[in-house]
Amino acid sequence: MGNWILAAVLMALPLPFLLWLGVRPLLVDRRLRRAGIEVPGTCRNVHVSENRYSTSFEFVTVDGSSAIYISPLSDGAWASPGERVAIVYDPANPWRRARSRNELATRSESWTIVWQILAVELFMLVLVWFVVL
Repeated sequence: MGNWILAAVLMALPLPFLLWLGVRPLLVDRRLRRAGIEVPGTCRNVHVSENRYSTSFEFVTVDGSSAIYISPLSDGAWASPGERVAIVYDPANPWRRARSRNELATRSESWTIVWQILAVELFMLVLVWFVVL
C-alpha cells in the first residue's frame, strides 16, 4: 500500500508546474488571439536579469483605463523604451492578460516548458514502474 502512495505522489509532483508554467500561458495566448482587443501602447522599460529580458508596456484600454503589462523573461527585449507597439489585452481582465503583438506572433516559450515537464513526467513514470512498484 505504501508503494502505491509513493507512486501517486511521484506522478503528481510535476503536474502543478505543468499547469501553471506551461498550460496556463498557452491558454492566455489562445484567448488573446480569439477575443483580445488591440490598442497602441508604449514601451516603458526593459529589465535584464541573468541575460534574459523583461519588457514593460503602458497602454490605455478602450474604456479609458490605464494599464501596465510586464512581459515574462524572454531571450530578447520586445521593444525599446519609448517605442510604440501594438498591445493585445483581454477586455475581461486587461491588467492580468495582455501581450505585445510581437509576443503573440512568436512561438511561446511555454511550449518548451510543456515538453520539458512532460519529459520529467515520463521519467517519473519509468521510475515508478521499475523502482517503486
